[in-house]
Amino acid sequence: MRRTAKAAIVLLGASLVAAACGGDNKDSSSTTAVAPGTTAAGAATSGGGTNTTAGGADTTVAGKSGGTVTYSLPDHFTSYNNGTAEDNLTSNQYATNQVIPNVSYFDDKGGTSINKELVDVQKTSDSPLTVVYKFNPKAAWDDGSPIGCDDMYLYWIANNGVQKTTDSSGKTISLFATASTTGFDQIKSVDCSADGKTVTYTYDTPFSDWLGIVTDQGFVPAHVVAAKAGLASAADIRKAYEANDAATLKKLADFWNTGFKTDKGVDPTVALSGGPFKISEFVPDQSLTLVRNDKYWGTPAKADKIVMRIITDDTAAAQALANGEVQVIQPQPDPDLLNQLQGLSGVTTKVNGGFTFEHFDVNFQTPLFQDKAVRQALAYCVPRQDMVDKLIKPLDPNAKLLQNRMFEPFQAAYKDTSGGAYDKVDIAKAKSALEAAGYTMNGNVYEKAGQKVEFKVMHKDNARRSAETQLIQASCAQAGISVIDDSDPKWSTRLGAGQFEAVVFAWQGNPLLTAQVAEYKTPPDKTNLLSNYQYYSNPQVDKLLDQVVGETDQTKASDLLNQVDTIMWQDLNSIPLFQFPDITSYSNKVTNIVYNPSQQGPTWNIQQWAAA
Repeated sequence: MRRTAKAAIVLLGASLVAAACGGDNKDSSSTTAVAPGTTAAGAATSGGGTNTTAGGADTTVAGKSGGTVTYSLPDHFTSYNNGTAEDNLTSNQYATNQVIPNVSYFDDKGGTSINKELVDVQKTSDSPLTVVYKFNPKAAWDDGSPIGCDDMYLYWIANNGVQKTTDSSGKTISLFATASTTGFDQIKSVDCSADGKTVTYTYDTPFSDWLGIVTDQGFVPAHVVAAKAGLASAADIRKAYEANDAATLKKLADFWNTGFKTDKGVDPTVALSGGPFKISEFVPDQSLTLVRNDKYWGTPAKADKIVMRIITDDTAAAQALANGEVQVIQPQPDPDLLNQLQGLSGVTTKVNGGFTFEHFDVNFQTPLFQDKAVRQALAYCVPRQDMVDKLIKPLDPNAKLLQNRMFEPFQAAYKDTSGGAYDKVDIAKAKSALEAAGYTMNGNVYEKAGQKVEFKVMHKDNARRSAETQLIQASCAQAGISVIDDSDPKWSTRLGAGQFEAVVFAWQGNPLLTAQVAEYKTPPDKTNLLSNYQYYSNPQVDKLLDQVVGETDQTKASDLLNQVDTIMWQDLNSIPLFQFPDITSYSNKVTNIVYNPSQQGPTWNIQQWAAA
């Protein structure tokens, strides 16, 4: 998980990623949200009057091999390892799709698939839950080191939350700064064959989403981490863990946490490839270039090169597409931008509805929001319906308020858990909630004990998020609440560190029912938030989420999640706004651009992109 890459945002397979942008489905005259997995999703506009089939009916077509495809990366590439809480971003996911090997991935039908070129995955027992991974004997990183046991072992210890350390204040925190421990903390042992190509995960307790637990998020070359920690081989990682060698484990964790960051560039001996593409060049804040991995042991990528231009402004991305400077973009949903894109000659534009949703969150580390009366007043004054009517309905005339944080409207388990209390703005009730809690008006703003009901709303700097914030400002000002715009290009870094007062962003998710656990369960501590950036905590929610993780009956697990959502409407820690309409526009000179509704994003099948 912003589109923190459920931030993306993402996170690991059993988590979301935070999103910088997002998803719905449309033809030239209307937009219809369609469930992933359906065989068709309406029509897509194509410059010049041609219509093509969109959504689930997209198919991979033949295209000539070779050449360069240019893609607009919507946010900064901050780390090769997007398994950490700080770097669990969609932009990192999009950049490393088909560079880092993926055992499992989320496909274009909204399901979980296994990369069969890389590995065969079989559940061999339910009691105890036992999953066997048989890796392709040819599978190797591009430096020749095998992909298999050592990588899977490091993946487990980096995400299971077992190893602890102390911070500068003497507080106990997790050693590995993972975005999510969900599922990994239930694995009892990791056993390997003599050749390192067969790996067995044995669980202590049942885990419903075992098929999707190993993804490319945080799956890094173990031998590189071992070498950087001063070990003779990757096999020594197991020795250090089993011996509880604190000094060595700290070196391993330090590199896993920060050694893959890109602020000082990309080291090709560190950011290795185990997929069809490899990183050839990175210019910070400008571009990332992938070239075909000549050491890849599987099906070669079609294109010779993928150039990802980092364009964080959606208008600039659209202009770059119009000028032929990029060929594929997925900008934030914006009616004016959509009209502009639909008018471009030689360009196909599609609008699809996926697993992404916009929401307004408060930070419980901010004293003001520890007062439920303030959160309730906000819920009464945040103009949710206004946002839908003015910002989303021009993209999707059938758009409605999102009344659930756990499920999207196209999912069978979706239900309105809100009780309807906050469907419409009610300024009188917002004021009453504050006054009943002892707040009095001081000028135009309520205040109690010297604390004004005033706060900053952080968001990525784009037109729609600015419009959302302006709507909140205008509405809540009528209730005596002062809202300050806190637009910041570095919003995603601050989000991961919990350095905000309130925030508007999108979780980009996936079909796994355990994906929300890391977002809403009480985090280990204030310095290790996992993906619960707002530091929300409710023991009842924690208990229900623990039950979700171990519940193998999908219907029962869904019911538990809806119970969680009902409680959150009482706590008002997060206010869901709307399902995200994903706009995808691409030049007709490129083929095999297939929409993916999950956090995997537009580059999920980048190895199939080809010249038309």
